[in-house]
Amino acid sequence: MIDHLPDRLDLLATAGAGRVLRGAIALASLERVLPALVAQDGELQVVMELGRDPDGTHYLAGTIRGAVRLRCQRCLEAMRLPLDLEFRLGLVQNQVAAGQLPECYEPLLVTAEPALIADIVSDEVLLALPIVPLHDDRAECGELMKEYQSSDGLQRENPFAVLAELKQKH
Repeated sequence: MIDHLPDRLDLLATAGAGRVLRGAIALASLERVLPALVAQDGELQVVMELGRDPDGTHYLAGTIRGAVRLRCQRCLEAMRLPLDLEFRLGLVQNQVAAGQLPECYEPLLVTAEPALIADIVSDEVLLALPIVPLHDDRAECGELMKEYQSSDGLQRENPFAVLAELKQKH
């Protein structure tokens, strides 16, 4: 087991050797995730296991744990989203091989260039983020929700009442 995450890694060679990598990655280094975040301080704990299945499939499996801060789209305040992700990727070199992967794998296209670990982690985090981040409970939205009054109980004037009056005149 290797207790640090390198910046770049030859995934196929490492999977062939069968290694486990463990370490922390700073949120600030996940450039594609940053636009979705309110704050970029903190880090995520990452464990990556690279190996080869009995059928010969090279794989990258792992976990990502930690938390990110997003903007609640109801109250526009910061909210904490805990992450506890598991992933299992089949390492492939082309689209044909991706189509032949067992169903338990998502394809990860690898090239001769070493892969950026931050890109792999970014992909998994982006897939886990909600499309519309919201606090779980409206009470967490604070003062804004206390001031908001639902119009469900109020009687509103029908905007088409004028048309009904015109129809009765003719």
